[in-house]
Amino acid sequence: MPFFSFILNKNCSTSSLDLKNCDVEYIKKDTKYFSKNSSIWKILNKKNNQDLLKEINIEKHSKYLPKSEKILFCLPPNPGIGDSIEYGLAIKNIKLNKIFKEIGIAFCSNAHEILSHFTEADNIYSDFISESQIKKYDTIFHFTSEINLLKLQKYERENIEEAINNFFRIKNKILNKNFANKKISRISIFPISNSPIRTLPINLIDNIISHLINKKYEVDLILGNDQITTEHFRNLKNLNKCKVYNPSNLKDLVKYIKTIEFGVFCDSGPLHISKIYNKKGILISTSVDSKKILYENSNITYYNSNFKSNYCSAPCGLTNIINFNNEHGCYYSLKKEKKLVFENTKIHLLNRGNLKKSYKYFLNNPVGCIESINYQKIKIFLDELLK
Repeated sequence: MPFFSFILNKNCSTSSLDLKNCDVEYIKKDTKYFSKNSSIWKILNKKNNQDLLKEINIEKHSKYLPKSEKILFCLPPNPGIGDSIEYGLAIKNIKLNKIFKEIGIAFCSNAHEILSHFTEADNIYSDFISESQIKKYDTIFHFTSEINLLKLQKYERENIEEAINNFFRIKNKILNKNFANKKISRISIFPISNSPIRTLPINLIDNIISHLINKKYEVDLILGNDQITTEHFRNLKNLNKCKVYNPSNLKDLVKYIKTIEFGVFCDSGPLHISKIYNKKGILISTSVDSKKILYENSNITYYNSNFKSNYCSAPCGLTNIINFNNEHGCYYSLKKEKKLVFENTKIHLLNRGNLKKSYKYFLNNPVGCIESINYQKIKIFLDELLK
C-alpha cells in the first residue's frame, strides 16, 4: 500500500467511514492528511464517496535529516500487532538514548493504545496525520525507506529492534526484568497467528494439553474471534479439559496477558505483548528465526523447526503464504526455491489475491515446517522450564 495524502470537501466522522480503532473522531474539510492505511484508501476511492473526496494523491517518502531535534517515525503500511510492538520497543530505546528532544509515531493503526503505554513517545497517530501536525517535526523517518533490512519484512523477516538500533548506532537500554521463580500452576496456550505457516498444528496442541493436564497444571486456551481458526481448534480432542478464552479485542487480550503465569506461543501478537510485560514462556517457531523476534529476551525460551526440503529449509523467513503465478503457498508447498520465486515475479504481486481464503486449506494441510515440529523435544523443554 502506498503512502498517500487526501483532502475532503466536508467534515466527516471517522465512524461514518467505518474506520475502527481511530484516535480521532472527525476528519476536517479542506485539510490535508497523510496515511498508509489500505482500508482508508479503498473507502475514499469508492464511487459513493466521490462527492466527499476533493483530492487523493500518492506521496513520496522524504529523506531523513540527521541531527534533527524533532522526529516523526512512520511505520510501514498496516503493521501487525507484533511488528508494531517491535518498532515501538526500538523507538522506546531511541527515547532512552536521548537522541531527539521530541518523538512522534505515525501509522500504527490499532496498536495506538498499546504503544502509548510503553514507548514514551510524545505523540502517536493511528491511521492518519494532518499536514500541520507533520510540520511540527524537523524530519520524517520511514523505516522501510531508510533501513534496507526492513524493506522485505513479509518475505525475509529480520530483527526489527536490532536493525533500528544499529542504524542509530545505539545500545539496547531496555532491560528484561527477571522475576524470582514462582510456582506455576496455570499454563496459557496461544496457538493462533494471522498466518497459517505460523499457527500451531492441532495435533501438537492436543499433545501439549494432555501432557500438562497429566502434570496437574490448569490449561487456558486462547483462541480469539476469528471464525475459521476458532472452528478449527474446536476439533481439539482435549478441548473440554481446558478453559477457552476468546478476547473480543486487543484491549481484552492485553488485560488477559497481564495475568498469565507461563505462555506457550506461536509467532504472533500475544508473544510480543508478553515481552512488554516480562512474561515467561516458550516460543514454538516455524518459518521465522526465533532469535530475530526474541531480541535480548531471557524470559522466553524458543524452539525452532529444523525442517529441510529440496526447496527450502526452516526458518525460511516468510511470515505468511505468498501468491506465485496465481497459486498460494510457501516455497515447500509451491515446490519452488526462494531464488526462483524472487527472480520470476515482482515483489508486490506476492501479496496479491485473497490469501485469507487459503488460510483454512493450510490449517488442514500444514506445510513442512509445521508438520515437522517435534513434540517430544517440546515436552522436554516444557518439563525443564516448569520445574
